[in-house]
Amino acid sequence: RQTKAMALRSRANHALKNLSVSLTASRTLMRTHVPFAASPVRSITTNPAQSGMTFIRHAATTTKFHGFLPNAASSHRHLSTEADSAALEESPPELRVQVLDAALNHVHQWGWTAQAIAAGAKDLGLSAYSHGLFPRGPIELVEHFQQTCEKEWVQELAKIDTSGQTTHEKLSAALRLRLSKQGAFMSTWPQALALQALPHHAPGAMATLAKICDVAWTHAGDRKRDLVAYSKRVALGGIYTGSELYMLTDYSEGFTDTFDFLDRQLKEAQRLGTTAEMAVQQAEQLMAAGLSAMQGHKDANRP
Repeated sequence: RQTKAMALRSRANHALKNLSVSLTASRTLMRTHVPFAASPVRSITTNPAQSGMTFIRHAATTTKFHGFLPNAASSHRHLSTEADSAALEESPPELRVQVLDAALNHVHQWGWTAQAIAAGAKDLGLSAYSHGLFPRGPIELVEHFQQTCEKEWVQELAKIDTSGQTTHEKLSAALRLRLSKQGAFMSTWPQALALQALPHHAPGAMATLAKICDVAWTHAGDRKRDLVAYSKRVALGGIYTGSELYMLTDYSEGFTDTFDFLDRQLKEAQRLGTTAEMAVQQAEQLMAAGLSAMQGHKDANRP
């Protein structure tokens, strides 16, 4: 039994690594699009019962993807002098948070880039060179957004009355709410995925995904820490990643198509069971399906 358990854990770890590979593949598939500022947009208002948010999306008929992966050299091209950078790095953490919060208002125009961070700094009356506060570059803006979403998500989940709900209903509601928080930035989200897929950023992205799965299952009532619980979280990671990739090319109102996809996958996972072997297979199949859908979208929009 111990040998089998170790083998299943090994396969589960392999599946989690494959999630990172899927993010890398998403970067490869999203190489061509029109500049953010030039892309026509349309508003999509979600069902208030789902999230109460209004999303801004690129028009489906004109969306192209290019230049999503920022050039590392160009991202830091405008660094100030060493003395200025040293002074900025000694700034209080609160200032960093304020700059990143302000920078999120410019992501629609500049994407997840140093330019967006510089624009946020200008909003606060700081020098454009204030992006020196963030030595790791634009990934810090992505991580700040993820952390902000997680904090809000956990607080909102705590207020939901789950009495009388099934496990499926609890998981579905939790993941819908979490996905919805990315909806406002979906037109630039492939760039965020590309940044997270870089080798030196992937561990942080995997930690974020693991936390999402753990919070969702804890909300659904599973607080165990055994092999079965671990397998459930691996399977849910595949479902969440598949839904996130599906969402990139979903132009239905309020992302209803994505949420229908999410519900179908949760029901299928429940039907097949939650053994470790099943969890690994489900995660691999969902990642493959999501990447296939992205490739089809790219082929359909190729000039």
